[in-house]
Amino acid sequence: MNPLAATTAAVVVVYRLAAPVAPLVTQLQAAVGRVVVVDNSPYGHSSLPALANATVTVLHHRNVGALAGAYNAALAYLKANAPAMRHVLFVDEDSDASGLAAFLADARTQALLAQPDTAALAPAYRDRATGLRGKFIDLRRWRFRYLPREFGDVRAVAFVINSMSVWRLDALERIGRFDERLALDHVDTDACLRTRAAGLRVYVHGGHEFVHAIGQRRRFHLFGREMQAGGHPPPRRRLIGRNTVWLARRWAWREPAFAFLCLTRLAYEAVGIVLAEDDKAAKLGALVGGALGGLVAR
Repeated sequence: MNPLAATTAAVVVVYRLAAPVAPLVTQLQAAVGRVVVVDNSPYGHSSLPALANATVTVLHHRNVGALAGAYNAALAYLKANAPAMRHVLFVDEDSDASGLAAFLADARTQALLAQPDTAALAPAYRDRATGLRGKFIDLRRWRFRYLPREFGDVRAVAFVINSMSVWRLDALERIGRFDERLALDHVDTDACLRTRAAGLRVYVHGGHEFVHAIGQRRRFHLFGREMQAGGHPPPRRRLIGRNTVWLARRWAWREPAFAFLCLTRLAYEAVGIVLAEDDKAAKLGALVGGALGGLVAR
């Protein structure tokens, strides 16, 4: 195991346990030095304690603070019990970690994560349902642009999703705890914005990718462009609407282009619902209701 892998701890948050998590934990054990499984279900999954061993810890967190709370609990555990760890890898339970060892062994990965101004590095992700690569954003104070879906080099980006991103622990100490008021959606967006504010950078390595599911995405076309509808149910649409507007308010003074990006993302969500999803009225109503709530949320 290379030095980067040996000083990296993986954090897996399990909520619904839609599929057995043991194969993912086995993949992670072979690729990193420590694994922390956070059981975030209210009552606990009876199968998870059996995963614990010398390098795998299972924490029962009961969904306090939702996903953000689970991350904070895992980071607190690592700080207290695994001082040799220098990096943390966040992994969703439905992500494919089969390419993780190669990603961590890549010389470019190791060089970037050795730089003190790097906060995080992630492989590109490909959506499990649509087969499309996620789009990444170059954000400046007054403008933003989307990068091409397909690229093979390393690029500085504004945001990475948490799953399969490797963070320097000293960078996370610097930017502070994940915001539990956001609960689930845009927890990673907020962390990346605080990373930018701290003068640190996040990167995507397009030479590596992993398969991941965000919602139940569906392809659709608009004006000749291929797009993806999120597929989230109404309660998630309400949370997405609230958190998007809340973050736009919070960061508008410092990142005006991000505030405009939030408005375009809400419009994108609405268009996807109308053109590609069922239960349109309930989802649109939840999205709008959440956005209005975000205008007054503290």
